[in-house]
Parts: sequence; C-alpha cells; structure tokens
Amino acid sequence: MRKLRVLIADDHPGIRSAIVRVLSNDFKIVGLAGDGEQLVDSAISLSPDVIVSDIYMPHLSGPGALKELSARGYDFPCVLVSVDPFGADEFVRQGASAFVEKCDILHELAPAVHSAALGHAYVRELHAAKRAKSVRGR
Repeated sequence: MRKLRVLIADDHPGIRSAIVRVLSNDFKIVGLAGDGEQLVDSAISLSPDVIVSDIYMPHLSGPGALKELSARGYDFPCVLVSVDPFGADEFVRQGASAFVEKCDILHELAPAVHSAALGHAYVRELHAAKRAKSVRGR
C-alpha cells in the first residue's frame, strides 16, 4: 500500500523534526518548509497528498499559504498545528482540513493527517475542555 505523501511546514526546526519523527513511520515525508512562501513553492513542486503546517510563520502564515495555493488553483488537504487552539474551528471553516494542538501531535497528528486525506474535517474538542479546567483550577 502506498504511503501518503506529506509536506511539513514550521518555522521552528525542532518542531519540524518532531513532526517528522511522529509521522515518518506511517507517511512519506516529501519536503520541509520553514515559512509560508517556501510552503507554497514546495506544495506546487512536490504535490503532496497532505500538508501539515504551523499557523504562525514568517513571510506568510499557514492559512495565508493555503489561500495563496487556492488562488493559484491548487487544493491540498491541510492539517494546521499550533500551540494556541484559539480559532481552530474558524480555520477549518476557512478551508483547513484539520487542526491539532502542538502538545497533542504525538497522539493526534497521524489520525488528523489520515482524516484530511479522506476529505474529513478533524478538530479535537479537548481544547475547550482544557481551557475550562484551567479556569476552574485557578
């Protein structure tokens, strides 16, 4: 069975490496990008099955890169990752296939990538429960 081809974009090399380690057993990592402009160029040249991208990156954000790709006629499923879950549902409504908090990538990223490849939205509702718990715990 052919492994899904994944392009990873994050401006922090350590996070990119961690994502590669999490995904490399189940997916073929076809490229790495350090900012949104590199993401756009790499996606066009590599044609991945799924993109995994940080939201906040230099030159062009992950969502901005998706909009740029769409404007150029490309439609790649994309899993957005961030330390901040604020706006996750909105990013999915705007076209991202999935959202995963960086603290959850070990357990949530691979299922999110599979879900995105199948055309399904994937947003864990745990971030709302985490926020509620932290507010109650103060």
